[in-house]
Amino acid sequence: MEYNTDKKVSDIGDNGAMSIKVGGKPIALVKYNGRVYALDGKCTHKEGPLGEGRVDNGRIVCPWHSGAFDITTGKAEKNTPWVTNIGTYKIRVEGATGEIFVEM
Repeated sequence: MEYNTDKKVSDIGDNGAMSIKVGGKPIALVKYNGRVYALDGKCTHKEGPLGEGRVDNGRIVCPWHSGAFDITTGKAEKNTPWVTNIGTYKIRVEGATGEIFVEM
């Protein structure tokens, strides 16, 4: 199912992130090199808000304990018992308006 996030590409800072809820689920929207990605919004360690993390070289880094995830695949930088892969979601950007839709 596709959801309108009520966000636009311009709402996200360059190489930045934001936390939203889509269908009641926390999601991190990440903009990296002009492209937008959608990932699970909680770190697998202690559920830190990934949308409040920093974007670093194609990764989103949790603001709480520095767990890092590839923004294109959701793969954890270090596969330890407390930092495991997260989900990623397809997005669609509406042309002229820049509205972001997430498929879940």
